[in-house]
Amino acid sequence: MQQQQSMVNVEHLQSIYNESNFQECLEAVNLFLLFNPQNLDSLLLKAKCEYQLSYNNENADDLLATAINSFEELLKLAPDHEEAMLYLAYISVFMTGSNLPEAIGYCDQLTASIHLDTRIKAISYRQEAYYQTGDIDNALKDLNLLIKLNNAHTVENRSLTDQEQGLLYNKKANLYLYHKNDAAKALETFKEGLVHRYKDVHIYTLIANLALDHQDYELGGEVAQIALFSGNANADTDEDLITLYHRLNELTRQGIINRSIIYAMFIALKIYQEHLEYDTVELLNFAQQYIKIYPDWLIPYHYAGATLYEVKSYSEALPYLQESVELGGLALGLQRFIEVSYRINGQLPKIEKWPEDSAVMYYNAGVSFFYESESQISNAAIARELLKIRANFYKISYDGFYDYFYNDKGDGAANEPHIFAMCCNNYGIVLSESGEYETAVEVHKLGYSLSPFWEQLSSLSTALLALQKYEEAIEVVKQATAYSSEYLGFEDYIDLKGKQLTAIYDLGRKDEARELLTAIEGEYNGFINNYGSELDEQELFVLSQRYIVVQNIRQDLLGEESLEGATQAWQEQLNKNPDDNSSWYMLMQNYYQLKDYKQCIACADNYQAVKGEAITIDSVQKIYFMRGMSYLNLGNYPSAKENLNILLGTCQSGDENEESIICDANLNLAQCSYALEQWDECMDFSLAAIACYDRNGWKWDDIRLKATLQYADACKAAGEIDAAIGTVNNILKTVPENEEALKRKQEWKSGGLFSFFKRG
Repeated sequence: MQQQQSMVNVEHLQSIYNESNFQECLEAVNLFLLFNPQNLDSLLLKAKCEYQLSYNNENADDLLATAINSFEELLKLAPDHEEAMLYLAYISVFMTGSNLPEAIGYCDQLTASIHLDTRIKAISYRQEAYYQTGDIDNALKDLNLLIKLNNAHTVENRSLTDQEQGLLYNKKANLYLYHKNDAAKALETFKEGLVHRYKDVHIYTLIANLALDHQDYELGGEVAQIALFSGNANADTDEDLITLYHRLNELTRQGIINRSIIYAMFIALKIYQEHLEYDTVELLNFAQQYIKIYPDWLIPYHYAGATLYEVKSYSEALPYLQESVELGGLALGLQRFIEVSYRINGQLPKIEKWPEDSAVMYYNAGVSFFYESESQISNAAIARELLKIRANFYKISYDGFYDYFYNDKGDGAANEPHIFAMCCNNYGIVLSESGEYETAVEVHKLGYSLSPFWEQLSSLSTALLALQKYEEAIEVVKQATAYSSEYLGFEDYIDLKGKQLTAIYDLGRKDEARELLTAIEGEYNGFINNYGSELDEQELFVLSQRYIVVQNIRQDLLGEESLEGATQAWQEQLNKNPDDNSSWYMLMQNYYQLKDYKQCIACADNYQAVKGEAITIDSVQKIYFMRGMSYLNLGNYPSAKENLNILLGTCQSGDENEESIICDANLNLAQCSYALEQWDECMDFSLAAIACYDRNGWKWDDIRLKATLQYADACKAAGEIDAAIGTVNNILKTVPENEEALKRKQEWKSGGLFSFFKRG
């Protein structure tokens, strides 16, 4: 019973220690030891508390000495106590620098431990002790042991293992280089460690220079490439990298021509073009020089194309980019080739084979494709295909990272957990845009586990809302909004709160939604009052754009009451915040429902005037639909056609929701054309509406009947009597009792009212 009570007490003491309450734990454990002086767990806790309290303490030396004494007292009672020996060895090697032979002795004992982690720590401490005593040979032996032992961790955590291995190989190479004066052996060691990658650009510049010293130009060039891509115009590394470029350049002047070296020079000239005073013509001449030497090598074509692409000489860039892709290509080259092909040829190229490139480079290419290419060339006709292309850039990147982190494939070049996490965020967004919400959720969750940031949570919440997983979405949003303003701007905070509000409303918790709406409105108005004058026009615009999600829920809540009351409420909102363009948008919808078409048109015009070009596709479609239909209902058919044609131009055939919009727009355009006696256009629009039914396999309904009758009427009006009667007969085959079709058939057979019209 007494032993059981002691265990409970020790567990309690351990919990205090785990919460970092070291002083409280020390006081409690000293009291416990008065009654249990030989309790090993308590003695260990006492020593560890004293050790922890020695940090950032004015009595650090005294406390550390006390901790050492406590660990030694524990060893007297339990000579083989591994944790005590580890602490004492660490203190001697890394803190006091004293008693190193004793520390080495502890480590010798610990190398026999059955625990792999303990053996690794012991050898690591001993290696450092050997180094400090000048015993470089034994230090090298221990580094070799550590390299072998660390491989056992690969299955558990490939990323951590590669990082540790890189550090070990670097240490080993430095010992050969600076303490054994054996540059060749140092280079050999550095080369062995390259598969794991190093995290310091200076190490790569050192390796590259060592390789060049030993006339290993292939290795020197390859490592110079890694160094340049890793440094990427970082002020801390620029000098070393530029110096390395000059050395490579000097080698080429001496007649040493090597592809790896030339590739590294291309990278340097691209990154440091301004510093190296290379203009576009010189870069192009440099590329053409090596195209002549290596006509079947993709790299000079790639950089020639890139040079011309960046100065917008697209027609001149295309042949180089195309040749580069045909020779194998690079991810970024493919991105540019797709864009330039469309600019010059008016159509997207067929991609026969995607290039072999790294996960990092495919991620970079995906980002560039979205911001540099897709945003510039996208239109309704190709938007869906561009989305698929962007998705594939990120998918290839994602698959490469995933293989490294979870399938133990590839080398340490993919050991970039934060870039992988950013890739997950962008890939997940594309998946959501493509309607693949379940997969998007999985990808976002994986990304957040690798490297957490609030944007990932925001994207995750979007996918969860689409899946109607509202409770989970609310929790994710709460987690995201807990990030401080250092990371989260107010416009992003409002966007997240809008998602939370949407989820609560969709759960049917209306009273809770109203309370949250009031709270968000207060925060929004408070921010505008306090900081609005400090925001520029663009910042105010972005903020109001994010606030529209909140306003949508206000509209839904108001819509449960009278339309007149909702309209009055939006007028009040507009008076409170004249710059809030969302009020115009909501008023437009309300006036349309109230059939006050003139006011609907005015609100649409005001909203569009404030928003300019920065309107989401959904808002664009709603504006042109409501304004177009308002003009149609007012009998202003030319203006109605203008708006409905623009609406039609925003739609992408193939998507079910878009197909419905396409069908309705064509039907209404047919009605306008008929009213304007534009018979050919009326027939074309009617047939386009009917085609939506045919290609989607939709059943006949009132809209299909209306479109088909509209076509028949247009044919009759144009004098194409046979086509008109044939169309009516087709309707009656499907809907034999349709009165409108029967009426027309009877009237037209007997030479009805419009039988004298002929097509002129």
